Amino acid sequence: MQLIEENYDIVIIGGGAVGSGILLDATLRGYKAILLEKNDFASGASSKSSKLIHGGVRYLEKAIKGFDKAQYDLVKEGLIERHIFLKNASVISKKIKINIPSFSYITLFYTWIGLFIYKLIAGKKNIGDNSFVNKVLSSLYFPNLKKENLKACLSFYDGSFLDSKMLIALLQTAISKGAIAKNYCEVFEFLYYENKKISGLKYFDKIENKTCEINCSCIINATGANVDNIRALDDKDAQEILALSSGIHIVVSKDFLFSDEALLIPNTSDGRIIFILPYLNHCLIGTTDNKCEYDENIKAKDEEIAYLLDEVNKYFTKPLKKEDILSSWSGIRPLIKNDNKNKTEQIVREHSINISKNGLVSIVGGKWTTYRKMAEDMMDFLVDKNYLEKRKLCETKKYKLLGNEEKHKDLEKLISFYAISKRTKESLITLYGNNATVVLNIASELNNFELIHKDFPYLKAEIIYCVEYEFVKKPIDFLCGRIGLCFVNKEASLDSVDAVCLEIGKLYNWDDERLKKEIAECKEYIYKNF
Repeated sequence: MQLIEENYDIVIIGGGAVGSGILLDATLRGYKAILLEKNDFASGASSKSSKLIHGGVRYLEKAIKGFDKAQYDLVKEGLIERHIFLKNASVISKKIKINIPSFSYITLFYTWIGLFIYKLIAGKKNIGDNSFVNKVLSSLYFPNLKKENLKACLSFYDGSFLDSKMLIALLQTAISKGAIAKNYCEVFEFLYYENKKISGLKYFDKIENKTCEINCSCIINATGANVDNIRALDDKDAQEILALSSGIHIVVSKDFLFSDEALLIPNTSDGRIIFILPYLNHCLIGTTDNKCEYDENIKAKDEEIAYLLDEVNKYFTKPLKKEDILSSWSGIRPLIKNDNKNKTEQIVREHSINISKNGLVSIVGGKWTTYRKMAEDMMDFLVDKNYLEKRKLCETKKYKLLGNEEKHKDLEKLISFYAISKRTKESLITLYGNNATVVLNIASELNNFELIHKDFPYLKAEIIYCVEYEFVKKPIDFLCGRIGLCFVNKEASLDSVDAVCLEIGKLYNWDDERLKKEIAECKEYIYKNF
């Protein structure tokens, strides 16, 4: 047994959006904090979102139709946080124009009213003007969109981002200020004082193959869909507080969309909405909303994929087939249980904080857009309930994340003289922001600008950078959570496994047996999850 540290103020369990946000907020306030994640960072739902930063036009519709103040408040909070998000992560996030096609004048008017209210709620935090695009221009922008009965498109702006890269930026920023974050460290037991209040925990480090013990002032359970399982580890009689919902996405060629703008399909057969978005030079389509059970290796089901294809094909002249899908995945939303709601899509995406009888603090609900507010609320809560003594106030509203200090245009100039393709340059800025220059310095020192895969823009030097600076321990961390290749092309990611494993193996001095094991594990993970 190795005692890591006796005097942590905070231990955070869960390396997703919320846990990483709390780590940064806590560290900036002057607390000594450590985060533990049992797999790779962002390996759960935090990397399987629709990649949108939004107030939620769907929630606004529910607020108006049902006179639901909770939904209205969620929209307002989301729009405020959208503004902060885009400022603090100005390179790895951006605003995106979203177009809503209307096939009747009644729908057109109704949509215009809704978007006008959405803009009014945003107020000074609005990020772009709404616009009207007639049938002729809509057909030019989206040539694959069906023209029969099409009246026009109404457009508005929300934000888009790369979720797993945003999480890495949060962790890098927190660590630069003194925090500690460990992936592949699984908590398996809590420690208690004589009065049965939690005093610490034990975890197993899967990489170092050792058990460690930590004592601390408070423990935060921010494990998303796994929250109830961790609560049961503390109290086997704890009642469930989550209603889990699965949402899938599929990725197809960018030629299906023919645009850098997005489409929102507002009326599916069951009253949901579907986004069709540009994503890493591909086209992302999603999502669904179905009750589910906790599953660490959840995968998009055939019937869910068929549902998305059926709904999308109603609106496009060239139908999508299952063979057109390059990758697909499923994530689990950790919604707050509400016995009065029959469907998970009816549950408000708010968040709440729960304390067990032994003092375990759990945070549930929420979404990526409001991760920062959730972290702020958690830290204020801990101070208010005397888990921690008050130190500094929250600083995250105006705190630039690492990698986002320069403007996009300035970064283009900085890397313009490197003899690499325009596509690779754009990919480096998208994935690493300011740190694109660090990747290129590594490539220059090694005189190696070789690509990982001939059809994709990723450099082998990115593997070295991600091992040194982005916490990569296993090949799947890189392929999935750092460059996102698994999310856009399953076959290409499988083709790249051997090359990536070989490079990482050199850095970690793996022998042949370990290398074969890692190759097999990586391919198995891709088959199971995509």
